Amino acid sequence: MSSEGRQLADIILKHSSDKATKNDDGKYYPRTSAVSRCPRDMAMHRYGEPWSDRPESKWGTQFRFDMGHDTESRVIDALEAANITVMCQQMTVDATTSMGLKVTGHMDGIVAIPHEYAYGGKWYVMDVKSAGPFIYRRVFDEYENKPKNEHIMQVSVYAESVVNDEKFPELNGVKVSDLHVDGYEFGGGLIIYIAIDRPTVGYGEKKKDMPKLHVCQFDIDSLDVEMFLDVFDEVEMNFNEKSIPGIPDKNDDVVWGGIRCSKRWCNRYSVCQGLVEPKNKELSEVLNG
Repeated sequence: MSSEGRQLADIILKHSSDKATKNDDGKYYPRTSAVSRCPRDMAMHRYGEPWSDRPESKWGTQFRFDMGHDTESRVIDALEAANITVMCQQMTVDATTSMGLKVTGHMDGIVAIPHEYAYGGKWYVMDVKSAGPFIYRRVFDEYENKPKNEHIMQVSVYAESVVNDEKFPELNGVKVSDLHVDGYEFGGGLIIYIAIDRPTVGYGEKKKDMPKLHVCQFDIDSLDVEMFLDVFDEVEMNFNEKSIPGIPDKNDDVVWGGIRCSKRWCNRYSVCQGLVEPKNKELSEVLNG
C-alpha cells in the first residue's frame, strides 16, 4: 500500500482534476488558441462528442495550466520592471474566416520595446509560453529565432484580428496590426518563452545552464493567417456535410509527429481510433457509415 503522504497527494490531485474537467472541454466554438489543433478532434467536439479518455489526475493537468497562467503574470511584471510597456492585456479580438466564421481570442498583450533595446523602437503582439525542458531546448537558439509553429499561428491570428472588447471601447473595430502606438512602428509577433524547470543543455561535465527566459520575434503574413483560419471552415464544412476529417498522418505537425495521437494527449483518442463507440448519435452515424 502507498504511504499516507502518497495517498493524501492522490486525493488532492483527484479533487483538482475533477473540478477542472467536469465539463470536458466545454461547448465548441472557434477560438484562436485552437488554430493548430487536430481538425478531427475539433470536428468531434463540434458534433458534441464528450471525452472518451479523461486525463488521469496524477498528471496534474490543472496545476500545469495554472502554473502557466501564473508565469504569464510574472513575466509581464518582469517586462514592466525592465521599462517595457505592456498594453491591451487579455484583450478580446475576433478574426473572420473565408466562410464568415468568427474566431475569438484573448491576447496576452502588446509590448512596446524602448528604442535603445534589442528589437527596440517597435511594438509587438506578445504571447508568453511556459515550456518544459524538451520544448525549451527546441526553441532556444542564441543566433536565430525558432519559435514553435503553433505559437506563430496563434499570435499571427491575433495580429490579423479585430478588437472586440468592452474594456477597450476606443479600439473596437480596429485590426490589431493597424493599432497606433505613439513613437513606435509595428514589428510583428513576439513569443516570450519561460523555462518551467532549470534549463540546461548537455550532460555530465558538459552540462551548461541556459537563460531562464528566451524571446523569439517573427513577422506577420496576412496570407498565412488566411490559410491558418481554414481549419475552422474545414471543421464547419464537415459538420454541415455530416462527415469528418481523416486521422492525421503521424508526421503532421498537428499531432506533434504522432505524439498527440495517444490517450495521454488526446481526450477523444479511443473514439477517434474506433476503440469505443461514440456517444453522440450523429457522430456515430458518420463514423460507422
